[in-house]
Amino acid sequence: MFPVLFSLGPITIYTFGVFALLAFFFGTFIIWKRGREANFAEGEIFDSVVLVTLSGLVGARITYIVLNFERFGFSPLLWISFLRVPGLMFYGGLVGGVVVGWIICRRKRLEFFTASDIAVTGLSLSQAIGWLGAFFSGFGIGKAVDRFGLVFPGFTEPRFPAQFVWVFGFALIFLFLWKVEERYRMFDWYRGKRVTAETGFLFFSYLALLGILQLLVALFVAPSVYLFRVPVEVVVALFLFGLGMGGLYVRSGRELSQDGAVLAAFLGGRGRSGMVWLKQGSRRLRRLLGKKGKVESDKRKL
Repeated sequence: MFPVLFSLGPITIYTFGVFALLAFFFGTFIIWKRGREANFAEGEIFDSVVLVTLSGLVGARITYIVLNFERFGFSPLLWISFLRVPGLMFYGGLVGGVVVGWIICRRKRLEFFTASDIAVTGLSLSQAIGWLGAFFSGFGIGKAVDRFGLVFPGFTEPRFPAQFVWVFGFALIFLFLWKVEERYRMFDWYRGKRVTAETGFLFFSYLALLGILQLLVALFVAPSVYLFRVPVEVVVALFLFGLGMGGLYVRSGRELSQDGAVLAAFLGGRGRSGMVWLKQGSRRLRRLLGKKGKVESDKRKL
């Protein structure tokens, strides 16, 4: 591991800081590119990226402090000291970023789901790069394992490199969002009866895929916080997956009453056809057994 990239006298360059800058740069580039394609002004794009990023960092830090309050106490200096007590909780940052992004869209009269579709595409790439930096910095590690483990700084036993699960997971999410952006408007199940599909497909797909990825990572990471005796990572994963799938359904414009009627008719039809098949089969079996019994009785008479 290389938590410190290099030092020049009193100046220390941390590896995670470098990767964080790379993540911000490449994520902003993707958002800028997609934003220009959606006819957003460059000034609005960069201003929004900065504000949402800062609000996300604040939300991530506050959430981490609340969940690990015994490490911080009522010391504001520790709250803002990322070097002495590092730590961020991404989901708090996600909530903070979404809230501020929604406020910005309201004030500037922008379409929120169009902007959020663009944002999550760049965000997923940023997260892949950021978690690669986390690996080299030695935090975000997994459980102690006997096989496929690495010895990280501060530990004596091998630990599973859970950061790689995040890296490959977010890389796949980014590729999916990048590729499907040009195609989802033609999905019949999502477009429904409308001429053109609604935006928000990428945003809610990101949430659903993030839930699946979090559930996968939870298998390799020792839980630190429990909610009703369930690891909070699992609760968050299920919530994100449900929110993503529910959002996709709502944005698709489908009606629950119609889909419910179709499902009921399908199940009812399958049920009726199954009963008919069973009745026909039983009648045939009775006829077959009847004929066989008759033949055997005739043989006995002879």
